[in-house]
Amino acid sequence: MKKNLITVVILAISIINLVFNILLVFVFMPSTSKTNKLITDIAEVLDIEIASQTKDDSTFDVSNLAQLEQGNPINLKNDGSGDLHAVQYGLTINMDKTASDYSKVSANIEASTAMIYDMARNIIGSYTYTEVIDGETTTNKIKEELLKQLKETFNTECIYSVSFYNWVAQ
Repeated sequence: MKKNLITVVILAISIINLVFNILLVFVFMPSTSKTNKLITDIAEVLDIEIASQTKDDSTFDVSNLAQLEQGNPINLKNDGSGDLHAVQYGLTINMDKTASDYSKVSANIEASTAMIYDMARNIIGSYTYTEVIDGETTTNKIKEELLKQLKETFNTECIYSVSFYNWVAQ
């Protein structure tokens, strides 16, 4: 009789344990699957960012840059102070020599220096003196705008970057 009572208690405890395990599975599975999906999504985003960074770095060699330089003063937008301000700068257009359309684009760019100067004048001239002396953020915005406009105008990815040198605002 004593053995049957112990067997019944063990069986009851086993059934209670089974019920708790089933309950745990149904309680924790949805949150676990949501967490797993979140981790997977984050990993995919990081892989995309890492892939895009390594793609640019691994396929481009700095020794393949060609440069076109020009420099001119440009009047800045009136900021309401009554003073006229200008920026003296030098512009360097960096192009990828290994691009398929490099020779055509470089010839077009060299023949179009007045148009490029006009693009730079319009973009830089839309900023005030206060914005220009603000720091790198405005200069980076100007570079991005000019690079985008150059790529659209010449319909090429050969133009790699735009840089300024001797940037002086007065």
